[in-house]
Amino acid sequence: MPGVNLVIVNDAVTPVGRWQLSSQARLSIRAAFCLATPLIIGLITGQRAYGTLVAIGALWGISQDGLDRWHNRSPRILGVAFAGGPGLALGALFVNHVDSPWALVALFGGVAFVAGLIEASLWATQGMYLLLGAILGGGLAFTGRIWQSALYVMVGGLFVYAMASLTDRRGRRADQRLCLADAMQALAQLFGAIGTEGLNHARSRAVVVLDAAQDVVGAKKLPEDDEGVAIHQVFVVVLQFGELASYLASKAEAVDAAVIGVLREVAVTIRERSCLDAVAQLDGFSSTFMSTLTSPSRRLIAVSFRCPARSTLVSEMPFRSTIHRLPMVDRFRFALLFGGAVVVATIIAHELDGPKGYWLPMTVAFVFRPDLGPVMRRAIARVVGTLAGVGIAAIVDIAGNQQVSLILLCCVMAAAVPLAAQRSHALTVMVFTPIVFVFIGVLGPDQNLLWPRIVDTAIGASIVLSLDYVMWLHAPSLRPRQQLELVGEAVASYQQTTPESDPVLRHSRRRNALRAVTGARSAIKLAGIEPHLFHESGAPYLFRLNSYLDEIDDHTVELVEGPTSPEP
Repeated sequence: MPGVNLVIVNDAVTPVGRWQLSSQARLSIRAAFCLATPLIIGLITGQRAYGTLVAIGALWGISQDGLDRWHNRSPRILGVAFAGGPGLALGALFVNHVDSPWALVALFGGVAFVAGLIEASLWATQGMYLLLGAILGGGLAFTGRIWQSALYVMVGGLFVYAMASLTDRRGRRADQRLCLADAMQALAQLFGAIGTEGLNHARSRAVVVLDAAQDVVGAKKLPEDDEGVAIHQVFVVVLQFGELASYLASKAEAVDAAVIGVLREVAVTIRERSCLDAVAQLDGFSSTFMSTLTSPSRRLIAVSFRCPARSTLVSEMPFRSTIHRLPMVDRFRFALLFGGAVVVATIIAHELDGPKGYWLPMTVAFVFRPDLGPVMRRAIARVVGTLAGVGIAAIVDIAGNQQVSLILLCCVMAAAVPLAAQRSHALTVMVFTPIVFVFIGVLGPDQNLLWPRIVDTAIGASIVLSLDYVMWLHAPSLRPRQQLELVGEAVASYQQTTPESDPVLRHSRRRNALRAVTGARSAIKLAGIEPHLFHESGAPYLFRLNSYLDEIDDHTVELVEGPTSPEP
């Protein structure tokens, strides 16, 4: 195609116009624009405080923006607006009508409990910003402008949502094609890793990518238009190749490089043209590979390229979304621990910073998250990031806090947020902290906030680490022993399938079994690095896990070598 280059990033082929900005650059520009606009308007109109409140909502919205699918991203950004604003109003109304610091402790603890339930129910953004809004409203009070302040915070979040929707929103069909293209790329990597040490890593990555395709494509009704049907046909081919990958891995049979190249070629067709074109490609390769490949499994490879006939597709996929939710008992456990940690942090903040101290409980809210990886790493990242952010803010303060320089600082930091979020939590905190200092300098009291913020951050991290050591914050249902039990149940369910079973149901049960293996492997790894009282040795669990994986592969071999498999 003239004027278009193909750029390979992380083994993915993406068309980029000769002068077109990258997705990452567009995301950073959008972040800087969304944060700078309300600040500049507030400065021009003489309403710095309201402009700053809109910028706070925009900053929170920017933290939830990204390069992932709009289907996943838009609820997060809206959650900032419709949770952060009401949370701020709740906290501010309370402190303006209840003259008791201990009542504020009860409020923060109660909101933290509710927010913890919401977070643990896979609505992390809504729960977190409900609590952050309440803490900020209780700390700054916003006397005389409570409803206006809450409204402007909501406007900031909605402004980011509008900009993201206008500039980067993908349609449902484009979303489905993107997931299928990513799945083809992940399968190509998986086939290339067969017989190498990177097989387990490639398999785990393929599990995640194919899960996304299953959520976006597999849980939908079968449409009547040709492109919609083609999307489902390609989806079944993806599942066939996932099963074939397990079969070839069990045989330690390397895949011809031509097959891997074709998978990448089909991924480009899906992404840049249509699934109708991809279906034609796949059927053509099915005929070609039957006669040209020399590998022992050439017949199975050729058949896997064959798309199912339209008449064989069911109108409703026989499985539900792959999203995993914690059991209710785990959600209540997290909410109780979360509420307790915020109560302790608020009491200490009251003694150190006065009745409206808020930075310390905010630190707990950022570090204490439901199953986002090792708590120790998050706590250290929070402290290190705060130290770096305070240093940047101190330099700006020494320079005189000129309004233009402050706005420029916010723009630079906001533009760096998306990139920092992809690198590490510490970098994200480092670029967030200077912006927060600017905003608090406008809205809050005029006092030196640098050293107290460092102390509060260290204390908040210590509170969470202490609770993690005594109680182990990781949900019981996600610990190694429980995860291995889930693996056993998923493997048993998969073993009940036969070559004559519905193809999508059969592949879905295999995906569930592999997904359970991936979850158990992560739980075993986490148990080995977290400081808790429930430490469990990983060696016996890894042995059992590998046995389950062999059972999955053995049953896959039986299905693939059956008289009617892997044809749908």
